[in-house]
Amino acid sequence: MQACAAGGCMSDPFANLPRRHYGAILADPPWAFATWSHKGQGRSGEAHYRTMPQADLEALPVASVAAPDAVLLLWVVQTQLPQAVRLVEAWGFNQKSVAFAWMKGDGLPLFPDDVTFQMGMGKWTRAEFEQCWLATRGNPSRLNADVRQVLTEKRREHSRKPDGVHERIERLVAGPYLELFARQRRPGWDCWGNETDKFGNGWDEMWAKPFDFSQEPA
Repeated sequence: MQACAAGGCMSDPFANLPRRHYGAILADPPWAFATWSHKGQGRSGEAHYRTMPQADLEALPVASVAAPDAVLLLWVVQTQLPQAVRLVEAWGFNQKSVAFAWMKGDGLPLFPDDVTFQMGMGKWTRAEFEQCWLATRGNPSRLNADVRQVLTEKRREHSRKPDGVHERIERLVAGPYLELFARQRRPGWDCWGNETDKFGNGWDEMWAKPFDFSQEPA
């Protein structure tokens, strides 16, 4: 089967990944969708990265790298919910729930009434949160029952997801772990995509040598 991956068309976009291996797969697809104006187009994914048609996303052989018992965690765009349902099925999974709801706000305030959310675009109401769906194949098990669904974190660069999602996934389900369309490498995860170093290597690299005074004036 031929699929068009983020870096171009190839007969097997996952040639370097092991088969029937990953117990947890996190994906943030480069959804392509129409906007209502040129102004809106400038804020869409196309202005920041190469998007993929729905047919090319569905052609990716995700089922071939998933373990028999596996969990898919899929970031979805609010205007693409029917397409997301079809993608889950095309990749060989069954939709179960919403794993995470990212409220794009200022974090935990002193008082709950102080929460302020960052308003984004929207075709009807103005968007202030983003969903990550949970789908399964086979019979994967939940490791811990204390993983929370809601994250409240500030929005940063376009398409950059909040910190802490990977740690929640690791506490929720067993690996091995794979991130598709990754934009940042993480210890313990295999990453696939054409922007895997877009946002650096995460906090682990920084804390390995957190204080460097070599450039400080005497």
